[in-house]
Amino acid sequence: MAEDAREVAETSREAVTTLPKKPYTPPAPPSGANEYARPAQATLTDAVKSISMEDFKNVHMQPCVRNSLLYGIGTGFAFGGLRLVLGASVPRAANWAAGTFAGASLMTYEFCQFRRHREKAGMQRAIEIIDRRKAEREKQMAEKKEKLRVEREEKAKAEEAARIAAMRPWYKFCN
Repeated sequence: MAEDAREVAETSREAVTTLPKKPYTPPAPPSGANEYARPAQATLTDAVKSISMEDFKNVHMQPCVRNSLLYGIGTGFAFGGLRLVLGASVPRAANWAAGTFAGASLMTYEFCQFRRHREKAGMQRAIEIIDRRKAEREKQMAEKKEKLRVEREEKAKAEEAARIAAMRPWYKFCN
């Protein structure tokens, strides 16, 4: 199997080396003076082309969509039924139901997105606070450990000095 890979690599090297070399030609400059800075203008047809069937199949998976559609259905049904009971014609009541559905769905979706954005900002602030407190605690612990280490070293030096001072030689000189 390794031999096959080497053969492919060798043949691909041969193919690369046999390609004719073309001199580099820089791209033509744009016609306008400021074409590099200006992005291409998006059109409605580009937007429509970017929509696929998968977007519609998975619309209920997006956050806030399911609840907003359910609230819209309930509100539209209630207002349409109320208009029908109050004596409006069926097409007029259906128009009220559809309009109320669209309006209630849009309002509940936007309110849900607002709450999610606010909650996300709150969580980010909480994470920042927790990280800051953790860093402060670690700094305090490091300072405390350093202080204890210095105290231990000083205590050890003092004990060593006391031990050396307390040592009596085993020999005596006659004076």
